[in-house]
Amino acid sequence: MRKIKGFFLLAVICLTVIIVIGCGGGGSRTSDPGGSTTPLPGSLDPGLVGFATLNGGTTGGQGGPTVTVSTGTELQNAIKQGGPRIIYVNGTITPANSSDSKINVKDVNNISIIGVGANGEFDGIGIKITRANNIIIRNLKIHHVLTGDKDCISIEGPASNIWVDHCELFNEYQGVNKDYYDALLDAKGDSAFITYSWNYLHDSWKASLNGSSEKDTYDRRVTYHHNAFININSRLPLYRGGQGHIYNNFYKDIFTSAVNSRLDAQLRVENNVFINVKNPICSLDSDTIGYWDARGNIFTNCTYSPGVIGPPVSTCTYDPPYMYTLDPVEDVELIVTQGAGVNKIDFSNPGEPSTTPGATPGTTPTGP
Repeated sequence: MRKIKGFFLLAVICLTVIIVIGCGGGGSRTSDPGGSTTPLPGSLDPGLVGFATLNGGTTGGQGGPTVTVSTGTELQNAIKQGGPRIIYVNGTITPANSSDSKINVKDVNNISIIGVGANGEFDGIGIKITRANNIIIRNLKIHHVLTGDKDCISIEGPASNIWVDHCELFNEYQGVNKDYYDALLDAKGDSAFITYSWNYLHDSWKASLNGSSEKDTYDRRVTYHHNAFININSRLPLYRGGQGHIYNNFYKDIFTSAVNSRLDAQLRVENNVFINVKNPICSLDSDTIGYWDARGNIFTNCTYSPGVIGPPVSTCTYDPPYMYTLDPVEDVELIVTQGAGVNKIDFSNPGEPSTTPGATPGTTPTGP
C-alpha cells in the first residue's frame, strides 16, 4: 500500500473517478431486452470471493448435519448445538417466537444459516455474531428490527471468516428519525476476513459501518461485491481503519454519502455504478482522513458537498490480496439488479445451495 503525499488539505474530501469502460473482465450473461434477464450460473453465484477466502477460508457448516427450523427459539437452539451444522430457515422469525431480543451466533464456529426459497424471513429481529468464526448467512430477508441492537446483521469481534450472501436487508428511511432503527450490516471490534456479496440493502438511514467509533480502528478486512444499495442516507460503507475492497456494486438514490473512508482506511473502489448519489467516494466526519484507490467507476447525476475537493483522483494505491474477476462496469447495473437479494438460489437439495437461474424471483432491486 502506498499513500499519495500531499493529499491532506481538508478533513472533508470527496471525489469521483474518471469513467473507465470495460476496466476488467467479467462473467458471461444472456439478456432479453424486452423482458427478463437470465444471468448464467457463474454470474449469480460464483462462490465465495474476497477476504473471507483468506485466513483458512470460510465453509460454514459444510460437512455437518442439516436441520430445518421455523421459529426463533428453534433457530437459537440449533445454533447452540454448535457446528459444523447447516441450519435452514423455513418460516418467519419474529420477537414473539424467539427466546431473546436477537438471534445470537455466539461462542460457536462452523455454522451456516440459510433461508429456504423466499420463506427465510426475520421480521423485527436481527442476527448478532460475536466470538464466532467460520459463519455463513445466506438467502435471508431481515427487516424492521427494533429489538436487541436494532441491526439487521451485526458482527462484533472477536469474529472472523464471515460470509453474508444473497440477503435482503431493510427498514424505513423516509418518515422516521435517523436513530429509530440502527443499521443493516455492521462490523465492529476485532472482526475480519468478511465478504458481503449479492445483497440487496435498501430504505435505511444507516447501511453498513466498519468500526463503531473513532477509537475502533482494528485492521478489519472486508469485501463488498455485487451488492445493490438503494434509497439510503449513508454508510455504504462507512470504513474506519483497516482495508477494504468494494467492487461491482450498484448504488442508486444515496442522500448524504456512499463510500466514506476514514481514519487511514485503505480501500480499492472499482467498477461500481453510482446513480443519483451525493458524495459517492469521500472522507467525511473524522479528523484523520481515509484513502482510496478508485478505478473504472461510473457516476451519473452525482453531487458533492460544498468545499469538496476535485477533480476525481485516487489518494492511494491498494491491491487486494486475492484473486477475483471484475464484471465490466457497463454491465453492473443489469447484473446486480437481477442477481442481488433473496430467492435467487435453489435450495431444493440438502447441503450447500446451487444456482438455479429459473428460480422464482424474490424482491428485485429497481434500476432507474
